[in-house]
Amino acid sequence: MSDVSNEQPRTEPQTTVARPVVGRLVPGEAAGAEPPTLTLRELSTGALLEVGAWPNHLEKVTKTLSDLAGTTLPGRPGRFTESPSALVCWIAFGRFIYLGAEAGETARVDGALEAEDAAVVDLAGARRIVRIEGEAASEVLNKAVAIDFDPAAFPAGALAQSVIHQIPAVILRRSETVFDVLAPSSLADALIDWMTDAALEFGYRVGEPGAVL
Repeated sequence: MSDVSNEQPRTEPQTTVARPVVGRLVPGEAAGAEPPTLTLRELSTGALLEVGAWPNHLEKVTKTLSDLAGTTLPGRPGRFTESPSALVCWIAFGRFIYLGAEAGETARVDGALEAEDAAVVDLAGARRIVRIEGEAASEVLNKAVAIDFDPAAFPAGALAQSVIHQIPAVILRRSETVFDVLAPSSLADALIDWMTDAALEFGYRVGEPGAVL
């Protein structure tokens, strides 16, 4: 008569790595390769507006935006410029995104531009901003966009409109290793989910929320 044991085979406990909550950046969390080489964080801004100059009014609008921001606007689309109080993106011919450090900039910009010169749309609640910084930041973005991020071709102060994981986005290069990505608020959770997944091979940590300016 054979001796049949009722004991179940013993298995070694499995170690699981907690993944961040989908669509959220929780300060202090880290995931992927160690040590992490990237930092992700959300940014806020006091004011965020889109300005569209009407035909034949571009020169007047750029002059007004320069005065409001306290800086000289870039000479062509695909660039941005900033001062301590504002950052102005020239995203396309006659179209600008104006980010102000203070919420009062919304009324200030709207009041300074005449209706016959430009259309002004308040996007403060319609956009979220995610920053990715680190030596591999451009490699992560290149998983979704075919942009030459070589500093000679896309230096600090350059911007591009693109699509990341089917999400329309504006990418700003703030320095050689720092990029800010503006995306529609309704799709920002999906952008964060894609970005955290794409950054895993390099390792990342989540920094405290910050300000654009």
